[in-house]
Amino acid sequence: MKERKLKGGVILGYLDYVKHQWGQDGLKQCLSETGLRPEELKPDSMYPLATDEKVMKWISARGSEYVRKSGNHTVKNLGSLAHLVRFVNIKHLLKRAKDNYTETFNFGDVSILSDEFGKRAVVIMKDCNFIEESGMAWEGAFEGMMEITRTKGSVRRNKSQIRGDPYDEFILDWE
Repeated sequence: MKERKLKGGVILGYLDYVKHQWGQDGLKQCLSETGLRPEELKPDSMYPLATDEKVMKWISARGSEYVRKSGNHTVKNLGSLAHLVRFVNIKHLLKRAKDNYTETFNFGDVSILSDEFGKRAVVIMKDCNFIEESGMAWEGAFEGMMEITRTKGSVRRNKSQIRGDPYDEFILDWE
């Protein structure tokens, strides 16, 4: 089995959230406790999934609610991509979700199912989340996608592979 990797931009996004939430002192503490050196992380280079999981575990240790917020923050602060996304709707963004995922992660599979009326989407993620915090962060990320596309609605995780389901399932409902 090949090593699971993701782009450094995701890790840097979580570190940016740490700084945003807990300030420079919190970031220093996170870096000290995880052994990460952000100056060595490049947004488009690939890094082991364990690197990202260290940061998510650090965030979770301060309260599980922060993990969801970190996913939201990371999606909304992806530089120029986050700015451009503001000019599309949630349906368009979800159509690109599978491609965006495979450009960022070298493992797992993502499928998007939409209803015929365009007010609901089901996101299926298989072999994508290996710690509980990852699923929580994805909930926040989907909320962030809805926020940046000015879509009023809700996100909930309906199934969890970590908890024994065959895959993770997220339900996005909007007005």
